[in-house]
Amino acid sequence: MRTSHQQEVNNYYTDTTHTWVYRSQIQAFGKDMTGHLIIRAMAPNTHRLALVSDLGQTILDVSVFPDRHELHAAMADINKKILVKELAWVFRSLTERRYVQNALIFMDKQHYPVYVVDDHFYSMEERHLADIVVTKNGKERFHVSFDDVQRKLPKNITIQHKKYPVAIQLKLDEKQSVL
Repeated sequence: MRTSHQQEVNNYYTDTTHTWVYRSQIQAFGKDMTGHLIIRAMAPNTHRLALVSDLGQTILDVSVFPDRHELHAAMADINKKILVKELAWVFRSLTERRYVQNALIFMDKQHYPVYVVDDHFYSMEERHLADIVVTKNGKERFHVSFDDVQRKLPKNITIQHKKYPVAIQLKLDEKQSVL
């Protein structure tokens, strides 16, 4: 572990003039769903995320803040306190602007350092964020992978939860996004 100069690692969703729309494929608890994830930055560290099915039904609508979340709407199957809290944590990690000062350097194993903030591990490739691994009590909780980053924006995102059987694939829909 080495101390480095302060660096911003996650700045993908900070512009309050943009709205990002991702086509989503969700496998959760043995069910498959498709729809859209809409991300709107209300402030650099405050976001509103809505997960909407292809039929227009709101699956989850939540605002995430640095220290809490606010539920606006949720499907009956998802409207469980622990599940909403867990999904809000995932979405906060996906969108939260973070600054780091500590880095893990592995000699002869990888080219780029892994930056550490609390229980979040940020892997960089070249000059963009590639992965976020979130742990709790020393165990991996979930993994967020950013692929095909162009113009400082990931085109594909994969979220894999380790505690719950939840996997989410997101693909940027540039036609519906306001960029």
